[in-house]
Amino acid sequence: MSIKVIVDTDTGVDDAMGCALALRSPELDVLAFTSVFGNVSVELTTENTAYLMEVFGRTDIPLAKGAGRALVGHPNYSPFVHGDDGVGNAGFPKAGVVKPIKQSAAEFTVELARAHPGEITYIALGPLTNLALALAIDPDLPNYLPRVVWMGGAAFVPGNVTAVAEADAWHDPESAQMVLQQGGWQVDMVGLDVTDDTILDESDLKRLEAGSEQARYIAKMMPFYMRFYSAKLGQYACAAHSALTVAVVADPAIITAANKYPVQVELAGRLTRGMTIADRRTNNSNGGQPDWKNTPLTNILTDVDRERFREMFLSRIEV
Repeated sequence: MSIKVIVDTDTGVDDAMGCALALRSPELDVLAFTSVFGNVSVELTTENTAYLMEVFGRTDIPLAKGAGRALVGHPNYSPFVHGDDGVGNAGFPKAGVVKPIKQSAAEFTVELARAHPGEITYIALGPLTNLALALAIDPDLPNYLPRVVWMGGAAFVPGNVTAVAEADAWHDPESAQMVLQQGGWQVDMVGLDVTDDTILDESDLKRLEAGSEQARYIAKMMPFYMRFYSAKLGQYACAAHSALTVAVVADPAIITAANKYPVQVELAGRLTRGMTIADRRTNNSNGGQPDWKNTPLTNILTDVDRERFREMFLSRIEV
């Protein structure tokens, strides 16, 4: 039986890879895509998602437009990573068929969760704003939505926006803290601990360029992203953050190590805002500190089978 999923996405390059993999994974039944600001504006992430759905022939799936800003503060985009359009300045046309439904992403998430109680996995590829807003609509949401798999955070490695903060946590720390502190659902954190060194290289790009129309669509957006990562990785390659996140839902055997820790998100630090802090004290007593007492456990992925992921992604997209 396939896993029902909602894919919440701030569609940039790696997010498009993740959405594409979700559509090409028979283990997953995508009930909806929801868009959120992040890599670029929510207007662009919505448009990018709509066009992707058309390229992959899945115009039957609802698309709900989500939050255009964080709960606190203003959006801060990074066009030098994903391009001005979010998809590597690839020059794709606008979607001609897929349009967002009238309901907001938060409203539609609550509706779907209530319609399929206990059956849906929420895959978050961007900031957690839409899910936080859904919680505000229905505080009992975890009773219906049992699992959240989030591409976000950095527990044991440096950040990628600041020294300690990962981008999707940094974009909306308040929403991340709300979701992680909610309790009642399982949260899997697929953060930089495993995504930063899960890469696709030039040989993988060539394989996609030689593949199907859909593979060539993905390949067209990758060079801009790979050029950004080249300086960091020391080779022409890029991290596959969001694709890995989708992959571990479709194929849990990709996960080779994970541990549960209390996790909180720093909201006030001048240099540490957006940091995802895992309490690694072994007795979990937290020393009686009220800030950590009764903090829910988050399942943090710490290692994955990267070759298994790579072959899974390429073989499913290239055909």
